[in-house]
Amino acid sequence: MAVIAVSLPILYHALRAAMGSWVPTGDDAYFTVRSRDVLTEHHPLLGAWSSGSVDLTEPINNLGPTQLDLMAPFTRRFPMGGTAIAVAVTNIASILAIAWMVARLAGRRAVLGAMVAVGLLTWTMGSEMLITPRQHQYLVLPYLCLLVAAWAVAAGDRWAIVPAVVAASLTAQTHLSYPVLVAALAAVMVAGHLISTRAGRTLGGRRPVVAGAVLAVLLWSQTLIDQVAGSGNLGAVLFGSGGAGRAGLSTGVRLVAGVLMSPVPFVRRGYARDDTEVMLAEWWQLLLFGALLAGAIVAAVRLARRSWRDASGVVVGIVAVAAGIVDAAMLPRTQFGLAIMNYRWLWSTGAFVLLLAFVHVAIRTERLHRVRDGSVRGALVVCALLGLYNMPRSVQHPEPDRYLREQRAVAAALDQLTVADLPETLVIDESEMYFGHPYTYPVLVALQQMDVDFRFVSPLQERRFGAGRVVDGTEVATLRLIAGDPAVALDGDPRVVASVSGLVPVVLLVDDLDVDGGAD
Repeated sequence: MAVIAVSLPILYHALRAAMGSWVPTGDDAYFTVRSRDVLTEHHPLLGAWSSGSVDLTEPINNLGPTQLDLMAPFTRRFPMGGTAIAVAVTNIASILAIAWMVARLAGRRAVLGAMVAVGLLTWTMGSEMLITPRQHQYLVLPYLCLLVAAWAVAAGDRWAIVPAVVAASLTAQTHLSYPVLVAALAAVMVAGHLISTRAGRTLGGRRPVVAGAVLAVLLWSQTLIDQVAGSGNLGAVLFGSGGAGRAGLSTGVRLVAGVLMSPVPFVRRGYARDDTEVMLAEWWQLLLFGALLAGAIVAAVRLARRSWRDASGVVVGIVAVAAGIVDAAMLPRTQFGLAIMNYRWLWSTGAFVLLLAFVHVAIRTERLHRVRDGSVRGALVVCALLGLYNMPRSVQHPEPDRYLREQRAVAAALDQLTVADLPETLVIDESEMYFGHPYTYPVLVALQQMDVDFRFVSPLQERRFGAGRVVDGTEVATLRLIAGDPAVALDGDPRVVASVSGLVPVVLLVDDLDVDGGAD
């Protein structure tokens, strides 16, 4: 029941979006576009282009297309609603895997405690963040699943290798803030499993090991193909150079402590903080963080002397926090500074620490009949309330009203565009739009639905959409996206195929191609 209570709001909001007028906007729609390219002539071998490339000598992409491959079956026929369904399926699968592994680790009653932590995390994120595919929110639950899988594998459960491989591949490939974290967890999984094996405390035979190895080869094959016969992206990520400034170790410690020692990740508007509002710890938070981390290390040592299985979860938590410090220190500063969006994995880390604590409480209360029954009822009530309060639509966005108005404006523009008579090929020109506008990628989705090929003038777009989406000189028409007063001045122009007011007036206009004018 607790698993259902936590998962049901995610399913409900995905179905609501799929059956309504909901559309992915801005960067969210990019993943819709590229997932629809899977198994076509524009098939992606890599993930999205990384904004960290701005300060590098060679542009780089995220490591692999697993996210796009998982979305493709849902977006191929129903792009907009399929996007919400695809993300919901990933999140619900992560929750189910967490519940399954915790039940194997600590028993069915422990699942109730785990679901309280998961439910609190999903409630904090709110409904919109649970159905949109931008990497920063898309990976929060899969990374929590990986943390639980690392605990299970280290404790000797070989069947947990399968979800561990899937979650590790998905997170490491989809955003470059995760490979360091995944590598650290892989190390603790291997070391922990060796300890469990020597102690004769493993579950499962060779089949899960073989299945995990086969899955790893399949999930990373496209990354390796690109390395050998494509852009060589993996090598560029591992050995590339450039001028991107890193936060440094002291800032990394303050950043991790600032998030984990703050209630912000566990309150409803905590996830809605602006991308530029990174949280750096004050002196008292650093002291508390250091004391708790030292206490966890002492506890892990004491537990390990008695039983590695009892200590394994605490060790995984310590490694996750330590790896987070290293990761935060190494990540480059963006054009917005230390953008908090690149540290969303800390929400998962905090939830894992809570999960460990709640599972430990469940194990302790199992021996006490009265306390046990009360804790079971209490956990069920908390999960039910978290699920209930997550049913109304919640937009954990810095400017929720703006987000909703822009979504309605994009939907209105697409309704007009999809009934227009368009050429077979269009060059996209968004040079007359404002920064951060939400229109281009949803428009590309609509063009895909209409079987209209789209291309760009900028060679950089090859890293985003593939070589087949760069102009080759045969194009004769352009789709111009124009905002503000110039858009208002085009009222009544026969070339306009879509026009919306929104927060900023925007028109979509089909014109003769002017390559010198530039189409981004």
